[in-house]
Amino acid sequence: MLQGRVLCRISLVIILLIAISAYAPWDFLGVYDKAEAAALLEEGQWAKAKGYIYHKEIKKDKVLYYVKNASVTTGSGSLSNTSFIFKLESDIIPNYSKVNIEGKVKHFSAATNEGCFDMKNYYNSLGLYLELTDIGAYDYSCNSFVDHDYGFKIRQRISSVYEVYLLGEEAGFLSSVVIGEKSGLDTELKTLFQNVGIAHILAVSGLHISVICMAVYKMLRKRGVGFLLCGTLAGMVAVCYGLVTGGSVSSVRAIGMFLIYLVAQITGECYDMPTAMAVVADILLLGNPLYIKNGSFIFSFGAVIGIYFIVLPLNNAFTNYFMYLRRSKKSHDKFYADETWLHKVIQYICSSLVFSFGMFVAMLPLVTQLYYQTPLYSVFLNLLVLPIMPVVLGTGLIAGIIGACAGLGSSALIGWKMFPALFVKILLFICHCIIYQYELLSDFVQRLPGSTMVVGYRSMWTVVIYYLILLFIVYGLDYITKNINSGKKVNQRNSLLLKAGAFIFIAILWLHPQKGEFEIDILDVGQGDGIYINSGDGARFFIDGGSTSSDAVGQYTLMPFLKYKGVGSIDYWFITHMDLDHVSGVLELLERGYQIDNIVLSAEIPEGETLSQLLALAEHNDTNVLYMKQGDECGTRNLSFTCVYPYSGMVSDDVNDLSLCLLMEYENHGLFSRETEEPGGFFAFFGGDIAAEQERAIASSGFVDHVDLLKVSHHGSRFSSDSDFLSALSPDVAVISCAKINRYGHPSAEAIERLEAAAGSIYYTMNSGRVRVNAAGVDEYISEKLF
Repeated sequence: MLQGRVLCRISLVIILLIAISAYAPWDFLGVYDKAEAAALLEEGQWAKAKGYIYHKEIKKDKVLYYVKNASVTTGSGSLSNTSFIFKLESDIIPNYSKVNIEGKVKHFSAATNEGCFDMKNYYNSLGLYLELTDIGAYDYSCNSFVDHDYGFKIRQRISSVYEVYLLGEEAGFLSSVVIGEKSGLDTELKTLFQNVGIAHILAVSGLHISVICMAVYKMLRKRGVGFLLCGTLAGMVAVCYGLVTGGSVSSVRAIGMFLIYLVAQITGECYDMPTAMAVVADILLLGNPLYIKNGSFIFSFGAVIGIYFIVLPLNNAFTNYFMYLRRSKKSHDKFYADETWLHKVIQYICSSLVFSFGMFVAMLPLVTQLYYQTPLYSVFLNLLVLPIMPVVLGTGLIAGIIGACAGLGSSALIGWKMFPALFVKILLFICHCIIYQYELLSDFVQRLPGSTMVVGYRSMWTVVIYYLILLFIVYGLDYITKNINSGKKVNQRNSLLLKAGAFIFIAILWLHPQKGEFEIDILDVGQGDGIYINSGDGARFFIDGGSTSSDAVGQYTLMPFLKYKGVGSIDYWFITHMDLDHVSGVLELLERGYQIDNIVLSAEIPEGETLSQLLALAEHNDTNVLYMKQGDECGTRNLSFTCVYPYSGMVSDDVNDLSLCLLMEYENHGLFSRETEEPGGFFAFFGGDIAAEQERAIASSGFVDHVDLLKVSHHGSRFSSDSDFLSALSPDVAVISCAKINRYGHPSAEAIERLEAAAGSIYYTMNSGRVRVNAAGVDEYISEKLF
């Protein structure tokens, strides 16, 4: 595959070394050195910094500036050759200017649960290592050309034209597609396109280069312009377009490969896609090695690799079979003997379908590793969407340029401006019709059964094995077939069917849900509770799910974690009581249509507004509502939950006192008693927000004795964790779920003192992030992560 490509092989070796250093335990190239140095600066220290602005964008009514080649000096130390971000209310500082600024050091927050957005990793992958906040004095210097800030102003003017003539979400869509301006992109529209598998159309990528820059080059060549002048003009258009659109990773990759193509055309050399791709990747990675962990980098280069090494060979196999089929038909069969329009249409549709299917299989691990799910109907939806995208891009760009030049985005339509305004309105009406159809199609596909398959995160070795098998299917099967049929013609039909069947089989294997092993995950939801439990035999449970310190905890914490785990539905979701710090996330998930088969409540739960809302959402989602009273059991063959509290007929003015209390038991299956080393059960107690009085009642009831795990009641309140109760349970592990900063003073010093006297070890989600307990013991998410 790479025979004779010396430059390509050298470039790939460099990429491989950087990847190993970034992903392996030993960072032998020092790709994390800058990030580690920045982490040594104390949070909140006053700092003076200077560097060069290389990009800026609007984020929630503020302007976010990106600074590189910077030095940062604080009272305790300094950094050189680093990069950082800061925000201002104004966009006054132009791109490519030198800035001097003062502010407080702020480190990017790391994810505290699997699946959640990791701001630290994201910005580090862009080569940014800290943020300056509470900006004080600043000044900048630049030459007169830079001071005009043409790229940013052109982008804003074009965006304002779209805002005048299109609806809000359509204007944001077109700004993102045409000029890479994502500040106005509607979150729900972006999520919709991600769910159905067409979010790639929102990024400036190779499609833009082929539609715009390649069109310029071919147009000039058709008019007899020489290679040198054609290449120079087309290259200038590509570079200028990249500067205007903000220079994203995907656009740099596409423009870089296009420039190499132009150089090959000018010099008369043969253009080689793998070499061009590898060289551009090296240029990016040598500037910032951590791009190797950036999602846009992985997707952009992964798509090119997949197209060249996997999709095109499969598509060629189909084309060869189709040509063989035509040649093998007798001359009297007019349909195959003549190139009729119907024949061409059928071939185009089938070829496009094969290409789209091959792309789906080639990108499947990358998609699921980054989003933990995949849209199953994207193969067909892309057939309808992609052919029309050049129309959207072309008409949108022309309308934006004309509108920006005529000043249609800011001033009144008077005099001569009426004529360009009419033309712009017509062009953008075409865009409106197409975008509206995209939304309708996406909404329809999203509502289809099984439109999205939750797969979860797989190990790196699983990904490597997947692609090795895929390469064997594409190249190894041909080699084996040729050897078996030595001296005979290879049956094109059987070869194509064999490859297609193998592609389908490997995709099904990847999509096949995994049961997973027994585990209890106490999530870091801030001030609240959220506990995921896998029975190990295919059943998934959850206890509570809410927060009063984290906004949209369902959307940003619970759902990402469940997707990471490959959990497309929950069998039983226990809710101890109706306080929002225990139920807010569950309400969110139900509103979003997440599948919960059964919601389990206490039989003594008091009525209230939140309960009414929960029951209404459960009815709308066809979710069963079950009620447990003391002594009731719920579970599977391996794992069971017994309700130990409240007693039948209990009433109280305090909803915490009526919290559903559960004793969980997991039967052996590889677990061993610490005392006897014989197979035994695993016991855990979950008590919601009960207080000391209820804990004493439970201890004296005889339902509970020693447990392996105690989820500490009421977030470590001083009114809970009674000494007699803790003595009766004598937990090996106790876990407190609360936020670092909360108005309740959780966890209290008194409760901690009592827990330390009774429990083997204590963990705090506010310090360790997600706490997992399974057959192997306990691990903490933050402490177990590599840098």
